[in-house]
Amino acid sequence: MPRQNAFPVPERGSGARFVRHTGIAAPYMVDNMSTDVPSPPADASGLAALGMTSEAEMAFANIRYFADGTERPDFVFNQEPYRTASIMIVGLNYGTGSSRSGAITRPLAAWGVRVYIGESFGPIFLTNAVQYGVLTIELPRPTLEMLAEWARTNPGIEMTVDLEREVIEVPGMAPITFEANARYRRKLMEGVTDMEEMEPHLPAAAVQRAEDEQARPWVYQYR
Repeated sequence: MPRQNAFPVPERGSGARFVRHTGIAAPYMVDNMSTDVPSPPADASGLAALGMTSEAEMAFANIRYFADGTERPDFVFNQEPYRTASIMIVGLNYGTGSSRSGAITRPLAAWGVRVYIGESFGPIFLTNAVQYGVLTIELPRPTLEMLAEWARTNPGIEMTVDLEREVIEVPGMAPITFEANARYRRKLMEGVTDMEEMEPHLPAAAVQRAEDEQARPWVYQYR
């Protein structure tokens, strides 16, 4: 029987909150990682024939399993103690390529990954992350390398990411500060949905449209 998702995934755009998270970090310092890797097309993995079709099972499927469905020992989440990691330390331009929300939802379902710490991220990946209450943090490469090395040499030790204070707390290290996107920070901390974010601006938008219809009526004669 296929395994079920290990962690619940919130509905997209439901206003899932993020304030503070403590967990084990998995070092996965790969640059230019396409969204196709954490979220491969179902027919590309061949796992459906083995009954492995859940979101949790499909996370990183092409590099997580051998063709017979057994685990590859070189994949970080198949190693102890990273099997329970909920923070990923990644490289440059992580989540580039197509808009696959599965790049967020599948690791979230499999391991409860709530935080990605990297040098930079694909813009669509950033947008998708906020939609599911997942935090992305950008750090300079030297700091990132130091954090990844700490995770390798301190396996199983948890770190804490505090969005309110914008700090990463790592045992034995000085606190690492970061600067979150102000808009995304508010949405995550307050659990604001897209509609709730837009509502205060709707009256002004209606006034602007009415003024534009008066100034350029031909633009609106499309019916």
